[in-house]
Amino acid sequence: MKRLAAQFGITYFTALSVAYFASDTAVIVLSAVSAVLFIAFLLIPKTRKTVFIPAMAAAALIACVFNLCYSYFCVYPTIDKYSVSEHSVSAVLSDEPYHAYKKYYYKLKAAEIDEKSADVKILLKTPHALDIEPDDTVSFTSELKATDNDYYMTKGFFLVSDTYDTVYTVDEAESHSLYYRAIQLRRYMRESFDRLLPEDEAALCKAVFVGDKYAMDPADRDNFRYAGASYFIVISGMHFAVLSMLLFRLFKKIRNRWITLALVLGFIVVYASVTGFQPSVLRSGIMVIFTVIGMTVRRQTYPLNHLGIAGFVMPFIVSPYGAGDTGLILSFYATLAILLWAEPISRKICFTDEFGNILTFNVRAFAVRAADTVKSKLTKQKSKSDTSDAPEVKHLFFKKLYNAFASVLSVSLAVNILIFPISVILFREYSLVTMLSSVLLYLPIYLILVLSLFVCVLYWLGPLRYLAILLSWPLYLLCLFVKVTVRFLAGLPFAFVRIGSAYVYIWLGVTVILGAAVIALRKRYRLLPYAVLISSIVFLGGWLTNTIIDLNTLTLEAYSCGDGMYVGVNDRGRLHLLTMDCKSIPAYEITDKLLYRYGRAQTAFCGSSKELDRYVYYSNDKFAISDFLLYDKGGTAPEKSENVTAFDTDSTFILDDDITLSVYVGTGKPLCMLRAGEKVILILPKKYDIDRLPKEARSPDVILMCDTFDNTAGLSCTDLIVSSSEQTAPDIAACMSGGYDYIYYTYSGDISYNLR
Repeated sequence: MKRLAAQFGITYFTALSVAYFASDTAVIVLSAVSAVLFIAFLLIPKTRKTVFIPAMAAAALIACVFNLCYSYFCVYPTIDKYSVSEHSVSAVLSDEPYHAYKKYYYKLKAAEIDEKSADVKILLKTPHALDIEPDDTVSFTSELKATDNDYYMTKGFFLVSDTYDTVYTVDEAESHSLYYRAIQLRRYMRESFDRLLPEDEAALCKAVFVGDKYAMDPADRDNFRYAGASYFIVISGMHFAVLSMLLFRLFKKIRNRWITLALVLGFIVVYASVTGFQPSVLRSGIMVIFTVIGMTVRRQTYPLNHLGIAGFVMPFIVSPYGAGDTGLILSFYATLAILLWAEPISRKICFTDEFGNILTFNVRAFAVRAADTVKSKLTKQKSKSDTSDAPEVKHLFFKKLYNAFASVLSVSLAVNILIFPISVILFREYSLVTMLSSVLLYLPIYLILVLSLFVCVLYWLGPLRYLAILLSWPLYLLCLFVKVTVRFLAGLPFAFVRIGSAYVYIWLGVTVILGAAVIALRKRYRLLPYAVLISSIVFLGGWLTNTIIDLNTLTLEAYSCGDGMYVGVNDRGRLHLLTMDCKSIPAYEITDKLLYRYGRAQTAFCGSSKELDRYVYYSNDKFAISDFLLYDKGGTAPEKSENVTAFDTDSTFILDDDITLSVYVGTGKPLCMLRAGEKVILILPKKYDIDRLPKEARSPDVILMCDTFDNTAGLSCTDLIVSSSEQTAPDIAACMSGGYDYIYYTYSGDISYNLR
């Protein structure tokens, strides 16, 4: 019965996470299956006596019912009542705003909507900064839309206001909440880093210690992602547990366990509030609270039970949709993997003494020996503890040094066993150097965490500020080491791979079948290595096959986006975007789909500064674009970064060996003609004057169009691609008067046209 809470809570959290990503129909089916299994397990004497199995079925049933009730009685009514219509809103700013993708984001809690009391969270996006502080009230009239971003949906923000011309009025708060004090403390911490460290190193400290990853340069964030080390720059349970347990050991010097407990609990509350009550931090906080309470009352603790309790409680603290937060999911299952497998793996690869204990460094004993050595040198007497010349002591030292790295490796290996399939399912990507990153970066990140804590505290304590300045030097060197290491790891060949969806589903199916077979058959532990080997072969075989196919791929891709065009070129698995002339919601959905397929784009052509802004906005922090080609008519574009090439005359760009993009701007509207492989492709923008079309562009192999044109006589092609809705497609095709052999429509789905 010791792990009943663990099995119930872990099953509950897993079912709730699956229910968030699944359709309502699938959740209903899962509920019915769970109910049938629960009744069956209660009727079977053998399973009824174990308690665990019926409890797990009950946990899955409760989670599914909870998700359905929350969706149909809370989420859907809120969206139906307020979305796709204009409302007057009076809301309180609940957290510190932030700036990303050329917009400002404000998390609001509505007090009134249309002069009626309301308790709704709204995400406000605006290109203009508002003079507003947390707890202030902002009033505006705007159209509200349903949130299409899973990150905000899991935080309870079901509505979003995203307009350019909205007028806002702000009323300052007469008093502030306790959380506002935590926000002020967060600002003091960021300010201490800014004053003591260079910009890039300060940004890294702010990401590691405070969770402000947007302070980092996007290129640095990408390097962490490619090196499989992104979990180091977001506040997770690891950060929280490291600091909490460190302070618990320091406060034990007080020799009053209740004061120690109070101080540690106070730190947990303060640090959780400073980091914005991130779900992964709350999960770790719950576990740490149970751990320190158990250590204080001198009772044995069961971390798996603590994890199960956290999995059950967390959705009630955040929201039932909070179980779909990817950060919480990764943190939860990484902790589960560490608790289950880290120690067994460590015992397999580490050196042990005659009693079976793993050899580790004893920091306290080392300090005592060092003090004894210094004392002996001062008194010119040989130290009794000086055995540094003994061969067995040297061998013991190297064994302990090896164990230090092997222990970190065992934790990383345990985590990756469980996190690898989850990352593949959620992100369709994985870093092959993630275990190497963990071994090389764990200690530096650990030291950065500890030094950041002391620097932030000491900098604001008057005379102790000089000590903070002194500590900032090793902090700077550690940050520099981390940046250089991450940049090196991210640049290694095949450090980061995209994982195609087709073979992923095959691999998952084979893995599930193998897992079921291992559980059903006897001698499961003997069969498990063979099942893992077969699963690995299937996965690697699928990945290699997909990679070989990509090496010979050159296709034109026209994505289904309604009335408009969204076009790209797949060049051996690398993406070049040619136009994004469509409405916002389809563009966002397509960009999200491209994120899973490609992860990034090499090039994006922008017909205007507005289109450039849209690319930056819709390409979230995971979807990087290496280079932008911007048609800047008259040189009026505001600011241009290093990866933006601006032009205002006819220009030709070589995108790759087989791909050349020619842009004609004679009519003031950019016209793109692509030469790729053996084909010439003409992309006709809306309202283009066909009479101004260059002669060399009148007979391409392929024409893409999303609008009707006059004077198309003399314009011909082999294949015509019409990007539009089903209602407007016939009129667009008719305007070509049969000047084509074959026609394709995007309203029936994405088109992949072979260019070889």
